[in-house]
Amino acid sequence: MEEVRTPPPPAGPPDPDAGRRIPALLAGYWAFGQFWGVWVILVSSINAHHGLSYEDNGALLMVLSIVAVAVMALVAPRFARTPLGITVPVSLLTLGLGSFALALFPSGWLWLAFCVVGAGNGLIDVFMNVDAQRVEVATRKPALQWLHASYAAGGVTGAAAGGLVGTLDVDFRWGLIYSTVALLATAGWNVVRGSRLRGAVAERSVFSLSAFRRHRGLWVAGLVVLFAFLVEGSMDTWSGLYLQDQLDATAGQAALAFAAFSASLFLGRMFAGRVLFGLGPRATILFAGFGAAAGGAIATITSSPLVVGLAFLLMGFAISAAAPAGFGLVEAMAPRDQTNAIAAVTTVGYTGFVWSPPIFGYIAGAFDLRTAMAVIVSSTLGIIIAGALATRHRLHTADEPGASAVSRRG
Repeated sequence: MEEVRTPPPPAGPPDPDAGRRIPALLAGYWAFGQFWGVWVILVSSINAHHGLSYEDNGALLMVLSIVAVAVMALVAPRFARTPLGITVPVSLLTLGLGSFALALFPSGWLWLAFCVVGAGNGLIDVFMNVDAQRVEVATRKPALQWLHASYAAGGVTGAAAGGLVGTLDVDFRWGLIYSTVALLATAGWNVVRGSRLRGAVAERSVFSLSAFRRHRGLWVAGLVVLFAFLVEGSMDTWSGLYLQDQLDATAGQAALAFAAFSASLFLGRMFAGRVLFGLGPRATILFAGFGAAAGGAIATITSSPLVVGLAFLLMGFAISAAAPAGFGLVEAMAPRDQTNAIAAVTTVGYTGFVWSPPIFGYIAGAFDLRTAMAVIVSSTLGIIIAGALATRHRLHTADEPGASAVSRRG
């Protein structure tokens, strides 16, 4: 068992209001997860309405991811010194506008709606993780685990809303408008409760990936987040199609299966808070990789929606710990460069979304969705490899305070 260490002391000014920000942050990330929960159930209806093939869908998701990566790599660092009480609500507002655009834009302008959604995703994944990490350091509570657990809870409610819309044969636009309202409401809450502290306290960069040059070992966290995002994101975008188009499940059955995945993701992240601080990040990462691979394999070889739902329970519980464990390494590796380091790690994570959607779309079109799902599941091997490599590299930056703690923990 790895040695247990408390997080290093916070860099920069104290944050006395950190604990009171937790509910608003969790609500914002819940709304973020709810958007994707609605999407994964209604994407079949969206494709039918706009006449989109699997390849078209993959191309649009690639556009979304390219915008998200560009925002994280080039835009987020420029706002590193803007108060988080501004950047967090703006992030949620941007995704809300993207959701509204998906509901109302005609087919010819659908690419623009995906661009706005991508910008919102990129901003949220940088600034809300930065804010939650600051809360975690200030309060010594697993705020990052709770944050990502709230995303999973949003997946449950979003899938329920999408399933209800599909079962009642309601226009899919109402599901997207519902997610828009939730995002705007939580953006307002984060305006009221937002932190006045800036995202960065020392270094500032115009290109976030430069953090990998400054902080040795950061690439390990990047690999973990890359493959965790790839698996989780693929579940958010392809699992509903797999169930409905490949296995002939109803919208209600697909909603239950994805809700099972999201619920186990939520419970896993609540549980993983203890695992991460008790066993250490490496053990957590390895558990996530092996467990997700087992659950994904079962979901791929069966033709029963019920068995798929049960396999999703295992897959969600296991994969839940991977991304928070990766992000949790950043504080000790780059305590005074959090915005750039998290943006760098998240950017690497999102690069998988750039090349994977067109590949999965091509595989689904040329073969079938089962084959595409098998390729998605194989990505869990990347998490296992990253966890294994973590022992060979000291996960710290020699010139940063607090470095020795994570090197002993990781």
